[in-house]
Amino acid sequence: MGMHHIASSVSERHTITKSIRAQLYSANLTQPKAVTARVRHNTRRPAKDRFVYASLLLSGQRTQPYLHDTVVTIQYGGRVFTFLVFFKRHKRLPVNVPIQNIGGKVMRGDVLLVACGTKVSIRNLQSGLEDRAADRAVKRLSEQLDPIANRRYFRSKYSFLEE
Repeated sequence: MGMHHIASSVSERHTITKSIRAQLYSANLTQPKAVTARVRHNTRRPAKDRFVYASLLLSGQRTQPYLHDTVVTIQYGGRVFTFLVFFKRHKRLPVNVPIQNIGGKVMRGDVLLVACGTKVSIRNLQSGLEDRAADRAVKRLSEQLDPIANRRYFRSKYSFLEE
């Protein structure tokens, strides 16, 4: 569970689990990969109360069981995109090669990115322009967090809007 992304307690009969398309920057791969992420969905508050099971997709559970999460807003291709990014921080996690391949700074461990919508809090990541915006968002986040090894705290939101 993320630091800012907190699951609210909802009875099981008002909860369903759905799948959404997300982007995984795995330290074991060379390129980002589209994955299916599980999301808990509250039927009483469908627009706002959604929770991503990010820990199921990120490796290194024994090394670092804790997740950090942050909201990243970026302007790309004349549009504004908002993403929820999950990551871990530990010196023994492997270096994330896909982030370095897109020109980002050194981050260790896997990074999971899901899209945020205006009508719903978490939605499917669309291909094309949004994929490229996701790459740019992760690259800019890695630059902002550099050096990540020396940081103790992370902001809950980062905005990369060009004036």
